[in-house]
Amino acid sequence: MRPEYDIFEKLPDGSSNWRACVPGQYEAERKLQDLAEHSVNEFFAVEINSRQLEPFIVLRSNSPERIAIQGKRVA
Repeated sequence: MRPEYDIFEKLPDGSSNWRACVPGQYEAERKLQDLAEHSVNEFFAVEINSRQLEPFIVLRSNSPERIAIQGKRVA
């Protein structure tokens, strides 16, 4: 069974908005990238069953680094 992820947008005031729920890490990464392309805010994912913040975060759309995963730069 693939884990499911809730995707959140971090707003400038520090609050977060839920944006999507997706199955699997690959789909979560794709959704994070897609959302970040249309916003200057940061996005993050939480694995639903464990309620753990995942070790990847999407940087702002104007950043040269799109996704940081466990300290590694991707894309």
